[in-house]
Amino acid sequence: MTATVVLVALDGPENAHHAMPVAKRFADLRGGALAVSAENSGVAILAAAADHGAGLIVMSAHSADAPPAGAIGEAALAVLCGAHCPVVLVGPAQAPDDWALGKVLAPHDGSPTVSDGLRPATELARAAGAELIVLQVACDTRAQETGSIGSPLYLDQIQHGWPAWSREFLHRLSCICPLADVRVRLLVGHGAPANETVRVAKEEPADLIVLAWKGCWDAGRASTLKAVLRDAPCPVMVTRVLGS
Repeated sequence: MTATVVLVALDGPENAHHAMPVAKRFADLRGGALAVSAENSGVAILAAAADHGAGLIVMSAHSADAPPAGAIGEAALAVLCGAHCPVVLVGPAQAPDDWALGKVLAPHDGSPTVSDGLRPATELARAAGAELIVLQVACDTRAQETGSIGSPLYLDQIQHGWPAWSREFLHRLSCICPLADVRVRLLVGHGAPANETVRVAKEEPADLIVLAWKGCWDAGRASTLKAVLRDAPCPVMVTRVLGS
């Protein structure tokens, strides 16, 4: 893994401990420097990230005493929308001082775009010796992108097609997102993607959730991302991918 500067944004003194254990661990895993920004606005945090050449931004999901009405705070949203690198958002009590990366949960819709968006998570899992849990949720809406692979046809009799399907799924994933030396486990869920993601994250339990996002936060868009950010039991890494 190429050494990367990790910027930790401490946009409120009471929130420093939320993000710092995660940022320190990521800096160690990436073999890079840890830069600290005490700015309290998204614009200033993004400027600091640019000045340091940061390849990863870690910050609190919000700096208010109580959770905001939306999924995250104003500064975190500005950083999420303007960052040119992955952003890790850490909520209160999501990362203890001894936080470590043992399990990475990556929801996947079966599309090549999401496979590409999981590269940073795969690199971190490899560096940490962590398990990468890839979760595909069977729902009414399937990825329409060319090269996508949907969930098995018979979820109530998944053992009939599981070996062939899982081999094909992991083969397609590895063609885009290298999986060499990474422990990978493939799971299939059913229902609302956000609900399944949060459920699996709690049951495993996961240390990090990674979500590929197309960059639109408008009303009616990014519903899965917003719900996961609101309810996740662990830090969430958001990677930007190309989208329509």
